Amino acid sequence: MKKILKLMLLLSIFWFHSAFAAIDHFEVSLSKEEASVNEALDIIIEAVDRNWNTVKDYNWTILILSETDTKAELPKEIRDNSYTFKEADQWKIKFENALKFKTAWKQEINIYDLTDDAIMWVWEVFISWDTSTKSLNISILSPEDWLILWKNELTVSWKTEKNHQVVIKINWKDAIKTVSNDEWNFEEKLENLENGDIIINASVLDADDKVVWTSRDVRVSIDAKNPEYKSIRILPSNEVDSESEITVEILAEKWLKEVTVVIDDTITKLTEKSTWLYSWKTNAPKEAWEYNVDVKLINDMWNQTQKKQAMKLKVNPSDLNSAAEQVTVTVNNEVKKIYKITNLQLTKLKTKSILTWDKITEADSYNIYKQMSWSILELVDNIKEPRYEVNIVWDKITYDYFLVEPIVKTQSWEIFKWELSEATKIQTWPKEIIMLLILSMILWFIIMNFKRRKNV
Repeated sequence: MKKILKLMLLLSIFWFHSAFAAIDHFEVSLSKEEASVNEALDIIIEAVDRNWNTVKDYNWTILILSETDTKAELPKEIRDNSYTFKEADQWKIKFENALKFKTAWKQEINIYDLTDDAIMWVWEVFISWDTSTKSLNISILSPEDWLILWKNELTVSWKTEKNHQVVIKINWKDAIKTVSNDEWNFEEKLENLENGDIIINASVLDADDKVVWTSRDVRVSIDAKNPEYKSIRILPSNEVDSESEITVEILAEKWLKEVTVVIDDTITKLTEKSTWLYSWKTNAPKEAWEYNVDVKLINDMWNQTQKKQAMKLKVNPSDLNSAAEQVTVTVNNEVKKIYKITNLQLTKLKTKSILTWDKITEADSYNIYKQMSWSILELVDNIKEPRYEVNIVWDKITYDYFLVEPIVKTQSWEIFKWELSEATKIQTWPKEIIMLLILSMILWFIIMNFKRRKNV
């Protein structure tokens, strides 16, 4: 047993040392060997073995610092001069525009393994005070001059040297400030532009945030027409019972790509029923409240018109159909609700039994079925109200099973039968009558027996 434990311990030690022995040092490189003070540099860090092969199981923490320039600006991902390798890094991490030295002369960037400072690497770079504007010119590649746009957005692309600050201006006002992060060609998207003529230019800045070059002006005309909105209404009115059916109608520009309303965070898309008119049938929210109704219009150019609080919908609590279960289905491209009979109750009286259930407001009537056998139902009545009476049969005590089915008209006035209720067992001759008859017979027998004895 001791030999086995000793062997396992030796194997564990061997595995531990082999795992860490694979890491020999870090391979570090910067985007430039010479740079200026405050110039943003890329830094790439990779864990490698003695043969300069990537160590693909390295997921430990490293220390990053400059021992020659303690004020150097490190990548923003670095916290307390440390960084932990993640699986997404693929054992090779690149920080773009992330390292800036604050002091001129020969500087170093030092990388250490947090648990073993023997695993390390040092990279040197020469930093100068020279802020020469050589190659710092900038030119706009797109959009073209005098271009007419039908949207309130455009993409500006330009050309300049890598790792420099760039400012995009619209009508001489700063719109975007960024750092070039790829070799020579860059682009940014400008949104929410106002209609009319605009002038675009780009400037490149030096390490002291001073403009060292500005591109030529590019003139663009924005003629984005947002969809025209006219009005909205809700039928039958903007004050309804909870979960009741409503129709939303919007008058707006014809042939729109999308027309939606938002009520209680529920988005409903409307369809164009006729020129300028968009509508759809839906249901009011379940909870009683006064809801804001928001409208959003989108045309073929994806220009939008939004009307926040276009109107208010007041929803009142409703006792009717409060317990009715509903399921929405689509039949022949028409949205329908499947209604279930709920709260089915039986009241027993001496001369009749009364079956009641929750009223369904959309139901035109209810079919009453009598179950003749396990698979056969017989229609015995069609009634308007959620109440059905079964008269007593006096010649014998019987029980029958009855089922209820709501009849609802669809949007196209098609008569539709919905889900049957559960079978309800109804007594057709009450037990109370039986007991009264028995008691009457016993009482009659006692009285007759008493009279007979008295006569004797």
